[in-house]
Amino acid sequence: MVAQEHGDPDQYLTFFVTGEEVAIHILQIKEVIAYRPATRIPAAPAFLRGVLNLRGAVVPVVDLALRMGLPEAPITKNSCIVVVEVFIGGRERELTWVGVLTEGVGQVIDLSPGDIERPPTLGMRVELNAVVGLGRLEQRFVPILDLEALLARSFDLGVVLGDTEPGEPIRALPAPAGGTADPRPG
Repeated sequence: MVAQEHGDPDQYLTFFVTGEEVAIHILQIKEVIAYRPATRIPAAPAFLRGVLNLRGAVVPVVDLALRMGLPEAPITKNSCIVVVEVFIGGRERELTWVGVLTEGVGQVIDLSPGDIERPPTLGMRVELNAVVGLGRLEQRFVPILDLEALLARSFDLGVVLGDTEPGEPIRALPAPAGGTADPRPG
């Protein structure tokens, strides 16, 4: 088991990547928006679809399927972008909004610590440290992703967006009007 058997359940949002259902902790989610094309960034990695203007904030959009080494899924009427808050960077990690392209949203699930199993060391289609556990749902499991682990080594977001020099810490992206880029209590 990943954690103790007993405890209050946490909520996770499931969504689909190349037909496979995965989950992330609901507290990482800022919002879910309908798919819209992103503005491409020249010389960006293929999994970085571009950036969106989300109420004045520059939000990079990552094709999670490509980032996980899976085939690119076609855009459909169910495609959406899950905007998440993740810490990315080296020693000076900054809270950053990132849009994750998905084939569609599944459901909100409640998982207590006893419902989460360790991922196997063999047979995982994504990097092992990017899966924090397997949520048990009836007769099946849903991989719970660590988006920070998936995105942290993906690329230097600040360099791609022209905000920093290679090796510098990533600066926070602008917050939408009336909001703050760092919602952590201060």
